[in-house]
Amino acid sequence: MQHKRSFAYFQVFMSIVTIGTPFNIDLEFKIAGFGKRFLAWGIDIIIICVYFYMMLRFLYPVFEKNEAISISAVIFVIIIPILLYQLMFELFFNGQTLGKKVAGIAVIDVEGREPTISQYLLRWVLCIGNLFVYIVPFIILTNPGLMIILLVLYLPDFLSVVISAKSQRLGDFAAGTVVIDKRYRPDISETVYLQIENEDYKPMFPQVMRLTDRDINGIKNLTEVKKPGKDAEAYAKQVVAKIKTVLEIDSDMEPAVFLNQLLQDYNYYTTRGTNH
Repeated sequence: MQHKRSFAYFQVFMSIVTIGTPFNIDLEFKIAGFGKRFLAWGIDIIIICVYFYMMLRFLYPVFEKNEAISISAVIFVIIIPILLYQLMFELFFNGQTLGKKVAGIAVIDVEGREPTISQYLLRWVLCIGNLFVYIVPFIILTNPGLMIILLVLYLPDFLSVVISAKSQRLGDFAAGTVVIDKRYRPDISETVYLQIENEDYKPMFPQVMRLTDRDINGIKNLTEVKKPGKDAEAYAKQVVAKIKTVLEIDSDMEPAVFLNQLLQDYNYYTTRGTNH
């Protein structure tokens, strides 16, 4: 199914990020821990080092006899790809470098949306720690002693991640982005799917397909509350009222019945609707 965005706001409590959808449904995401970010960072460094070594080992000797060509080859085939590594991967692979992909973390906008090109660019330009990642291959092969200087340059970003409420680097602050743990979010197919026993089931609200997967997941979490109190019931009524307004649905169903009907209809359209 085509991915659909929902605008959101963030509230942070320790390492958990709460995203509120337009339907007042709160969903939780986890801020990427320092360990996972360090893992992703280390993997990216290894990838850059391997690329640098391979290019230097096999490509550079081909142009070594011609100084002008060799300098151009180093600039355009080695230096520029290394400098653009993080920016290009995050831009075209949903906020993930290869290291972030392995670690299961990703960059998103602080309002829950996919970052814009300008946000990715600003984050990349202002992340001082990038300098360390980019220059590591050169330092390892030339002057390992300079690693200490680069570690000092990385210190502001390191302290920013450790101290800030959302574990943001300096570039994240400026760009309005945050790094989340994608593996914390439950799989939609496991949390939303409901078995429809009735073979002749007739859906009532086709408008449900205008909701996002996040909204549906939030609705299911709401319906699974055991022995809801007055506050939970009042909250459910607010959610139902908002959904009815946004989707332009006129129904007298009780909130719990209405929400369950939405879930049933959603599952019908996503699991069977394409076959009808």
